[in-house]
Amino acid sequence: MDEDEFRKQFGRKSVFRHFSSLDLTFVPEKLYCRDKAIKDLIFSFRRIVDEEEQPSVNCLILGKAGVGKTVTARYFGKNFRNIAIEKDVNIFVEYYNCINFRSKSKIIRELLAKYTHGSGRGFSDDEALKLILTKLVREKGYMLLIIDEIHLLKSDEILAFLDIAETFGHQNAKLSILLISRIRDWMNVETERILSRINDKIKFNPYDFDESKQILQYRSELAFKEYVIDDEILNMVSQIVTEHKNMRHGIEILRKSGLHSDKEGLDRITPDAIREASNEVYPTFRGEIVDQLNEQELLALYGITRSLMNTDDPFTIVDDAYEEYQTICETYSIEPHVKMSFRKYVRQLNDISVISSKTVRIEEAERGRHLEITLLDITAPKLEEFLIDIFDRKFGT
Repeated sequence: MDEDEFRKQFGRKSVFRHFSSLDLTFVPEKLYCRDKAIKDLIFSFRRIVDEEEQPSVNCLILGKAGVGKTVTARYFGKNFRNIAIEKDVNIFVEYYNCINFRSKSKIIRELLAKYTHGSGRGFSDDEALKLILTKLVREKGYMLLIIDEIHLLKSDEILAFLDIAETFGHQNAKLSILLISRIRDWMNVETERILSRINDKIKFNPYDFDESKQILQYRSELAFKEYVIDDEILNMVSQIVTEHKNMRHGIEILRKSGLHSDKEGLDRITPDAIREASNEVYPTFRGEIVDQLNEQELLALYGITRSLMNTDDPFTIVDDAYEEYQTICETYSIEPHVKMSFRKYVRQLNDISVISSKTVRIEEAERGRHLEITLLDITAPKLEEFLIDIFDRKFGT
């Protein structure tokens, strides 16, 4: 492609008006079909702006993937802060996803760096947290801390967050917490002590057909130009969302079908484009999680994927996956880590349900065991396509 052709591509018409409104991190101006949840959150947290004492409140949002947990929490946080400002209450809203911050210490040190410009070195978690709370008290501020994928923290770390008011005194703990988790994952970390510290638990059910269509129509109006999507297309995608009980699936289909239309030079989205996009999207595969993995975790996952593609078995073993990982590191001019570290990355990928691994006995060896690794919810060739796209963006080719 020469420069003239390159420039020509930028001059082509697009079906998109605002592409970013189909991003998974997008927080819309209007939130449909979660009015009850928003009202529950308002009733739980309004005391912070109404009462002089500003109590600490801990709430939990539970639900399957793709039911609007994260977008609801972030929508509430954004608008709650706006209301607080109108009432002259200095509220800070902070959002952390435990995919990126996998320990209590990492979250606290990130907060410390942001609010006190300190690195946190030499301080324990409690000492660092005390510095943050002292800063809030001194500046008459208050923090709403939203923690997503909370199940990735240890139970004692979750309890420590929920116990901040008890640990530092209610008059000093100018902080409330909103936790987010999938139901199945939460059951693995919930204890009686944790449950007793939660003021309200809000459970989300999947969207029905009418709700799905209402949300998709709104997102389409934001994302696409007029007449790009008709009612038939919206019905198709809404039916897919209802069947899979996952709104993320529907939004990703809209995004992919829009990109397909642009590449083909079409001025509207066709049923065939929807079908093709639907076949590319795996509704239970957590693509947004994979996209946030660190460099070594991505390399390890790629090694596992390549290893699975080279075997007739439904699983691979660590030794084979590690060899593929080393080759991939060499391809991208990245220094491979030792096998012990690779095993750690496998455990981490297993913890966040990107892969499944289990230790099994080797029949031929009396005391031998090995770790079998397989993928969840997606085939190895499809995952390789997904990873190649990520690697092109993050590492270049």
